[in-house]
Amino acid sequence: MEVRIGDCIECNPTVKLTKGIEYPLIDIDKITVGRKLVTNKETIVYDKQSGCKFQNGDTLMARITPCLENGKMAMVSVPDKGIGSTEFFVFRGKKDVTDNEFVYYFLRQQYIRNLAANSMSGASGRQRADLKYIKKIKFDLPTLPTQQKIASILSTYDNLIENNTKRIRLLEQMAENLYKEWFVRFRFPGHENVEMERGVPKGWSIAKLKEIVKRLPFNRTYKEFELKQEGNVIVIDQSTKGYLGFHNNEPSHIATLDAPIIIFGDHSCKFQLMIKNFSLGENVIPFVSNDEERTNRYYLFYATHKLIETEEYKRHWGRLMAMKVLIPNIKLQQEFSEIIKIMENDKEYLQRQIALLTKQRDLLLPRLMSGKLEVKP
Repeated sequence: MEVRIGDCIECNPTVKLTKGIEYPLIDIDKITVGRKLVTNKETIVYDKQSGCKFQNGDTLMARITPCLENGKMAMVSVPDKGIGSTEFFVFRGKKDVTDNEFVYYFLRQQYIRNLAANSMSGASGRQRADLKYIKKIKFDLPTLPTQQKIASILSTYDNLIENNTKRIRLLEQMAENLYKEWFVRFRFPGHENVEMERGVPKGWSIAKLKEIVKRLPFNRTYKEFELKQEGNVIVIDQSTKGYLGFHNNEPSHIATLDAPIIIFGDHSCKFQLMIKNFSLGENVIPFVSNDEERTNRYYLFYATHKLIETEEYKRHWGRLMAMKVLIPNIKLQQEFSEIIKIMENDKEYLQRQIALLTKQRDLLLPRLMSGKLEVKP
């Protein structure tokens, strides 16, 4: 049955919030492209401020360029209601007509995003899609049981992606806790027998990063439009806030160097530890220790990464290099690195699984929606 979006999906539905009550706050930067759910522990007291209003299960879709084209959309996972950016459209299934999860997957389709992007108007660089145009888009609506079956199939992939993502976050938290336990609280193996001097274990030193870091040369970077979701070379691009994708058929310019390599987003204030070959996006700086017998690379990553949490930071490479870090004895650093290596290998495996599941889901999505793959409710 051919219908219009506006006839079968609630677009910017009315949600009433109570003044003086705290609600979850979701901004565009909280949405990760390719991940189904978005939630946020940050809250705001509602005082009739502007912003989209939503409830649990609604789909948020960015209406501004280039977020819309990049696929910035997600299904809300909050206890009840919330408030978000003014740059979101809110969509919800219509009772007895459309399923909430089906609505999310339907809107994820590339051709729907392309149609929405074609409706954009406004000043260059700040164009916004037209909801009136989107509501007029026609499509063949499956029966409600078929919608639910399609959503169930696709949700299986997203549930696995979410579980693997949580496992990665757990590994990252374990690694950070280990770093803090050994190098902040000084409860490392054998600490009971170590003499303290000026607040740190005797024999440890302090150095500015510029004294212990070697910046690596890199001959080629890639712009956002060059990134692809397939291939075998990892690309980090900070213009999409830490996007991990792939660049197809391009050799890494850093493949001959030993892993791991630390990369730093000069504008985004992000760090990443790379254990596989990769290519770079813009404004990203790769670096390593300039003396492996003094500073281990795995330790260096955590020491630099924690600086942005403990000091006022101006998001600039020069400012970072002027900061000071603690240099423990190299034997302890190496013990730390052996534990971290195992965690990083586990993370890399999970990341590959996520990439595979994402690719399979995205191949299935248009085929299920178009009816090329028959679905029996």
